[in-house]
Amino acid sequence: VSRNVAMPLVEVFAREADMPKIQASELCHFLQDHLGVEPGVVQVMMSVVKDLAPEPVYLSLRAKGTPPRKEKVQELLAGIGRYLESKGLSRGKIRIELFEPSQQAVHFWGNSKL
Repeated sequence: VSRNVAMPLVEVFAREADMPKIQASELCHFLQDHLGVEPGVVQVMMSVVKDLAPEPVYLSLRAKGTPPRKEKVQELLAGIGRYLESKGLSRGKIRIELFEPSQQAVHFWGNSKL
């Protein structure tokens, strides 16, 4: 099933010892609320890496570049940082890439929860 859904994609990279002590589903739920999207739109991947520098945790976020999102991108990133800090993560880096929606397509297979 192909759908025209602009999916915020969040990739979390950290060494095992530095990985945030939260589940991907918990971060996903926070981001749904924070980014103002429907359940099932945000995709979170948490990947343990062999090494990482200079920050202990790196978040790469890719999302649709809507005008409201573009206007408050710094506020959104700061909110994610505050959330992670409240979960015990003292420092890290967040990168965001806002894209033109016509440049993306999504395809689901099998019995998707959506």
